[in-house]
Amino acid sequence: MRPIDVGCLEKSTVFFYTAGETAKQTFFYPLCVGHYYCTDQYLVQRNNYNSFLLIYVKKGEGFLEVNQKKYTFHAEDVILVDCYKPHIYGTTKDSEILWFHFDGSSSREYVYMIMNNTGPVCSVRDLITFEKDLNRILLMISNESTVNDALCSYYIVKILTDILLCSTKLQKEEHTHSIIEDIISFINNNTSSKLSLEDLACRAGLSPFYFTRLFKKETGYTPHEYIIVSRINIAKFYLKSSTYSIKEICFNSGFSSESSFCSTFRRVCNMTPSEYRENNNIS
Repeated sequence: MRPIDVGCLEKSTVFFYTAGETAKQTFFYPLCVGHYYCTDQYLVQRNNYNSFLLIYVKKGEGFLEVNQKKYTFHAEDVILVDCYKPHIYGTTKDSEILWFHFDGSSSREYVYMIMNNTGPVCSVRDLITFEKDLNRILLMISNESTVNDALCSYYIVKILTDILLCSTKLQKEEHTHSIIEDIISFINNNTSSKLSLEDLACRAGLSPFYFTRLFKKETGYTPHEYIIVSRINIAKFYLKSSTYSIKEICFNSGFSSESSFCSTFRRVCNMTPSEYRENNNIS
């Protein structure tokens, strides 16, 4: 194992692999793989490295400079780099990244098909499966005697295909709308139930971080804000159309306590539930 880059903590690992000529002519193949724990000083600057690079940012954030353009990346982003060209990248806060350099007869076409859709900073839908596939490659290369070139190529292509499908704009938008519509419908039908961010993200098949970002982009609200608005709207309906007590309306609307309900209602509506009922002529 060769020394790791400056700016990585001691528990970081990197493994190198030399594929045979048959594998190079036939498959996508890795050159090296790593799992880095980086400081905010991690920096790589190269004129070329004769390969393509995929980085998955498990946590943290950083930047990439290629073709005289600068891109920022954050947790759960995927970065693709054409290392045949000059490039600079690094982390701007303590970060954890999984990565591998790879090549193959059609690597350039595959990578540029993705980049033409999204640029070098990409997203994936199923982060759990994506990370498992990355770890499978890392595990195989860490024990070079057990490397199966065909299987390794399969996981590289699978990873790139997942990114490509997610980067296809029309499919991505349709899939996004479908996910958020399902979650909105679920929230509206279950406002009186406990609705945690983790449960909603799990239902969407996304990480809480990516789900929150996607939900806000589609609706203008965070999931928590949307749940509050939905519960307040239901409370308004009860206040206008029923003779339920404030306490009954509180629990029927999904609030955990009367004091929380009243303070939230006042913050959102600039009046108390009782004032709202009185203004809407409910006796």
